[in-house]
Amino acid sequence: MKRVAAAAFVWVLLSSVPAEAATLRPLDQDGLNVRSGPGTEYAIIGGLGYDQWATVLGREGDWYRVRLQSGAEGWVAAWFSRVLLEDEFRYAVVETDILNVRREPGLDAPVLTRVYQGQYVRLLEMIPEWWRIQLDDGTEGWVFAQYVRQAAGPPGGQPVEPGAGEAPAPVTPPASQPPAAPPGTVPDVSFPPPSEPVPDPAKVVSVVQETGIYAGPNSEARRTDTVRPGERLRLLDARDGWVRVASPQDRWGWVPGELVQVVDGPLRIQVAESGWSVEKPAAQQPAGRQPGAAEIVAGDAVVGPRGATLHLIPATAARVLAELSPGEPLEVLDRDGQWVKVRLSSGQVGWTRGALLEQPPAPPADGAPDDGEREGVDAGGAADEGAAGPGEEDRGFAVRMRQGAPGVYVLEVTAPGRSLGAPLLEGRTLRVPFSTGLDGERAMPLNQMGVARAVLTRDGLTLTLTGEPRVAVESALDGTLLVTLRPAVTEIRREGVGDNGVLRFTVRGTVQPRARAEAGQIIVEFPGAVLGTAQAPAGVQAVETATGVRVVLPSNRPFALKPWEGGYDLVTYGSGLAGKVIMLDPGHGGDDGGAVSRATGVVEKAVNLQVALRLRALLAEKGATVYMTRADDRRAAPDEFLRSVDGEPWDQLDLQYRTMLANHLGVDLFLSIHHNSGETLSQGTEVYYTSWTLNGGRSRELASLVQQELVRALGTRDRGVFDDTFFVTRNTLAPAVLVELAFINNPAEGPRTVDPAFQEAAAQAIVRALERFYAER
Repeated sequence: MKRVAAAAFVWVLLSSVPAEAATLRPLDQDGLNVRSGPGTEYAIIGGLGYDQWATVLGREGDWYRVRLQSGAEGWVAAWFSRVLLEDEFRYAVVETDILNVRREPGLDAPVLTRVYQGQYVRLLEMIPEWWRIQLDDGTEGWVFAQYVRQAAGPPGGQPVEPGAGEAPAPVTPPASQPPAAPPGTVPDVSFPPPSEPVPDPAKVVSVVQETGIYAGPNSEARRTDTVRPGERLRLLDARDGWVRVASPQDRWGWVPGELVQVVDGPLRIQVAESGWSVEKPAAQQPAGRQPGAAEIVAGDAVVGPRGATLHLIPATAARVLAELSPGEPLEVLDRDGQWVKVRLSSGQVGWTRGALLEQPPAPPADGAPDDGEREGVDAGGAADEGAAGPGEEDRGFAVRMRQGAPGVYVLEVTAPGRSLGAPLLEGRTLRVPFSTGLDGERAMPLNQMGVARAVLTRDGLTLTLTGEPRVAVESALDGTLLVTLRPAVTEIRREGVGDNGVLRFTVRGTVQPRARAEAGQIIVEFPGAVLGTAQAPAGVQAVETATGVRVVLPSNRPFALKPWEGGYDLVTYGSGLAGKVIMLDPGHGGDDGGAVSRATGVVEKAVNLQVALRLRALLAEKGATVYMTRADDRRAAPDEFLRSVDGEPWDQLDLQYRTMLANHLGVDLFLSIHHNSGETLSQGTEVYYTSWTLNGGRSRELASLVQQELVRALGTRDRGVFDDTFFVTRNTLAPAVLVELAFINNPAEGPRTVDPAFQEAAAQAIVRALERFYAER
């Protein structure tokens, strides 16, 4: 199908020039079937042998009408045909910035020379996907058909034979050096340098499983050290399921939270991407004591006196499968926090609350009193007042937080045998009163699921939130409290900034909206949110659904989401690049050379900058405001920022500074320019984005457009578009992509990367991609 589609493109172009004198020959040794009409459903009326030819009379779709040497006429398939034009004076014009002329029709064939946009060449032969051309100096070779079109002849006169007159001059090659960036291109912004982290002396990070220590809270970051089970680290910070530590060698970095445990006196703290927990284990039970309901792990159990509800998944809002009666026997299969997975006697499996289950009573021994007659225990199973039992401080407790549904966070507090006070939200502080049995205050940084910090005192739990969500008590059983935190959209209003339209959302709580274009509309969804009292402006629809809040704006304009201190803006842009604020990020710089090829002599930091400077000039001509993270051979971050903390990895600080700069300026688009390196034969172009960011959907569109234009302009191998977690693409708020233009260590591609024509072609291709990105749909 690929061959047929490419052939169709070639033959459509051919139809613009009279073809009566063109000669057609079979492309394959098997020759061609000649049919009575333009399609395989028509009867075969003859054949055209490999050594025979026919005259082209016309075309319909992917079929040619031909006259055979015998005088008979019929139709042949275009995608198995060669059209020879050597006896005609046909011309083609180059329609891309720079185009390789190859010895044979294939991307692996040697490059003979190059032609430039607007240059006229003589057309000699056409096969699917490739055209054979002749230059004015007599050089013959093959070019990819997608980047040339037929033309009547060179401008300024009648077509002439090569050598019979002046040949058309090629487009002026680009300057060997890119234009310098004007003052102000690199913003003069000062950020407070990072401060040295201070270990928490009360906490020990115990390694559970061997893991690397990474320069940032992401496994894509550089690995700085390795730690093994049993090693003890010092706690510096925590974020998004990662724990920042100081290693025994005093190296700072981040480890995955699920591979370590934080110990703070009697507390056991676990953080992971799926949630966090703080537990104080119960004291060891006296011999012979039956475990409480919440401690059942596996085996037989019965439903307690209150009964229970069987759910499809471990969530109160999940579908109810059955209502369970007191005393009903069941089998515990698994547990998730305070939820247990059980199998009923009927074989049905589901989830219920562990606090509602009990261990089945042990059968009495011969002559022993039954449950209602045992000394010190009444018929309800409660301990006699005179019997020794654990105090509140010995019963332990657990605080857990997880995501119940997208955008909805579930806080669960379990304190067996104690009463839990109603949660109280005051601004960004959430308090849950209960007796913990702790002495003093114990705090843990979390920076996850809308919680910056958790503090436990003797009187209960205090959470410092990053927003002011809607808090609701889902259930309050003896010793167990289940609370949900949901964001609320409290106001929607229109604003205007120049040619841009702005729909401003005021949001309370922590949520990341998603925006997409669909059928002439822009749809913004706030997962898990409630609508509150917000009224939508005229022409805008806002509804609360089962999964959150959905806002629909009729518009075909390009768009992006931008945060502000009270929520988010949906910005709709006018077409074109004029007025857009774009940040270019030439990768590496200064002492960080990036990839280096000894064979080709190319240093990545240099060619990154040269392409970026050419791109800056082209975008400025289009009316865009262009900033750069660097405009000369240095790192983006200033020395005082990099040297502020001894021992902090410079590469991580430098990347952090680049994204801080883009986010501080509120740019409309961020583009990081790199060149690749790999195995010697690796080649091609690839573009990266991060899908789960604020503008991940738009970043994916941008990456696809940039890849299409670059591959078309440079003639490089299409390696694809990839969803990844590079620091600059995942931490930039604006639509952001990282481009790997070509492989500097490839024997063929490496030398091209320092060619001004190659750099200019790459810059112009990116401009075309950005123009498409900012076009109305």
